[in-house]
Amino acid sequence: MAALAFTAFGVHWFALGWNRIQNSDVRLNVGMSFAFTVLSILGIIVFFSVHDNPVGGVFISLAGVYATEFFASMMPDHPRMGRLAMCGTGIFRIGTGLWLMYLTFAVALNFILNYNLPL
Repeated sequence: MAALAFTAFGVHWFALGWNRIQNSDVRLNVGMSFAFTVLSILGIIVFFSVHDNPVGGVFISLAGVYATEFFASMMPDHPRMGRLAMCGTGIFRIGTGLWLMYLTFAVALNFILNYNLPL
């Protein structure tokens, strides 16, 4: 599941970066945000089923990112709801990034130095 999801997410993030370099619109369309929300929900089901709760949490936050992206792409020009959806996307992105950085440190320190950071 990790290989499937992060290959799809990685290609998507590479494409977003390429679009930024080309000064193109980097917002997701509704279809892509829906597809990545479904992929995130699949990751939630799989990782919580095998009791890998920290990684399941990553997929919860990714589902939040793409669900809010869905609403942000549905109403980009709406003064209140579009702004609320974009703020929600930003909050989920920050939370996802912080959780991923914590997991990176925890796994590296647990594996290399035999620390026992809580996961």
